[in-house]
Amino acid sequence: MSNWRDNLPKKRPMGFIAACLLSLLVSVFYPSDLASYHANLHAEKPFWVEPTETKLRFVNTIAQVAMPLLLRDKEGMVQLLTLAVATTVATHGLKFLVNDVHIAGTRLGERPYASDSRGNIPSGHSAMSSCAVYFVARRYGWRHLFYLVPILLLTMGARLMLDAHTLSAVLAGCLIGIICAAWFSSPYRKKATELSS
Repeated sequence: MSNWRDNLPKKRPMGFIAACLLSLLVSVFYPSDLASYHANLHAEKPFWVEPTETKLRFVNTIAQVAMPLLLRDKEGMVQLLTLAVATTVATHGLKFLVNDVHIAGTRLGERPYASDSRGNIPSGHSAMSSCAVYFVARRYGWRHLFYLVPILLLTMGARLMLDAHTLSAVLAGCLIGIICAAWFSSPYRKKATELSS
């Protein structure tokens, strides 16, 4: 019987992860100017925002959970569960750490809709959607990017249009999800026993 660690990747795309970490630091510590968001509060939202927020954004997560289940990919399920925990901890940990940090007059935790709000950076919706995109594409084939990336972009756009996050927050969330997925996922390979049955 294999243990949990045996199901995690042995090799990781370290150059890619390092580039994403650097981009994450830039996103966090070069925050969006909240004044521009306050000027557009309560503006009419495009038609695609509500269906994205209430329905479409779940497609990426459904694909992420369905693929290993349908393929009976035990290794993928372990990676998925590890990735889900890691992304949640990373997202909420960073929200907690930077919430009261001020940079250039902007409190990093302030969401556009209210000055007393918390947890702007990073966007959890963006993090979970992007980790699903990268996990499915890396594990089951890059062709999945054709339908998952547009949903990720719509999810990030909806969070901006709803004044729930700033641009730097959705970018930071997206990068956290990608970093976690790159660290905890590997390409799917059918085992010899599966091929012979």
